[in-house]
Amino acid sequence: MLELLFLLLPVAAAYGWFMGRNSVKHQELKDRAHITKNLSSGLNFLLTDQEDKAIEQLLHLLDIEAATIDTYLALANLFRRRGDWDKAIRIHEKLHQLKLPKVQAQQIQFELAKDYQSAGLYDRAEKLLVPLIRQATLQERALKNLVALYISTHEWAKAQQLAEAVEQTNSSSLRLALANIGCEALQHSLPAERAKAYQQLASQYPKAIRPRYELATLAMSQQQSAEAFALFRGIVIEKPQWSADILPLAKNCSMPDEDWYQLLSQLSHKHNNISAHIELADWLLQHGSIKAAEQLLLEKLQQQPNIRLFKALLEQRKQGSEVAADILESVTELVANYLDKKVLYSCRNCGFKTRQHYWLCPSCQQWETVEPISGIDGR
Repeated sequence: MLELLFLLLPVAAAYGWFMGRNSVKHQELKDRAHITKNLSSGLNFLLTDQEDKAIEQLLHLLDIEAATIDTYLALANLFRRRGDWDKAIRIHEKLHQLKLPKVQAQQIQFELAKDYQSAGLYDRAEKLLVPLIRQATLQERALKNLVALYISTHEWAKAQQLAEAVEQTNSSSLRLALANIGCEALQHSLPAERAKAYQQLASQYPKAIRPRYELATLAMSQQQSAEAFALFRGIVIEKPQWSADILPLAKNCSMPDEDWYQLLSQLSHKHNNISAHIELADWLLQHGSIKAAEQLLLEKLQQQPNIRLFKALLEQRKQGSEVAADILESVTELVANYLDKKVLYSCRNCGFKTRQHYWLCPSCQQWETVEPISGIDGR
């Protein structure tokens, strides 16, 4: 009898294993059916524009199935792009509570910080972003968002404290931002302090225009014309497209006449700049070369049709002919009225157009991208 019982033990064990396996499979099938039902219900709520109910239904699944994180991230990002920040925040906050791998958890933390920032909850966003600037995979993106946050709140000192972290990246836009933030922070400082600080910023961020521009205008206000002209000259040689704004300032500096002529010639002939053409024609006119000035404008108009060049030619012809002065006056006035309605600046990054210059583009929030426009109405 005992031998029979001993023989039956393996059979009993095998039966127990078989039944247990079937039970596990049955439970897995039951769980999957439950998940599918909740997913279907959530999607149905989305399709019928019942988004709040849909989010509640889908968030319940996070406690059951964490493998669908990417789906939830995509859904939250969709809400954020639509401006539904509260819905994006609810999803990301729920994801942030889960125990996930470090890289995935940090990505969710970054996305939640972006939600808070978009919703204007800057203190919450800052709290999440600060730890991320020490993470190599997210450092540059976290720094860009954190700098943008401090720009929004005008916390220039906090932004400047990120300089060391920025130097660890290859981001030229972050360096430009810090150069301009440094200039913003100096607006209410004493002239002597500003001059030294502008020089340091210009040396630390050589690709930034703002520190040199501010230093040049400060030099002008202190009657340091030679220094101011040298700085303005350096800017327009590097950025000829800025001539429309820089040349009128440089013209007010006391400088040798030959230096002014050489600068205008270089910008006109080498860089084909509209403002330089007009200034050079004016210089020729003042030095008695009336025909040379007119010939210059005609040649440049043939090479590069432009309304402002045409207006300059009309004004010159008006001075040279008393008979045609009245007719040309009315045409010049019409052209001037046309130009008065045209935008003067455009952002090279996003295309934002304006009649006013901004160091920080109001549209894309990039520094030093708003420049005088080019083309037929350009300067």
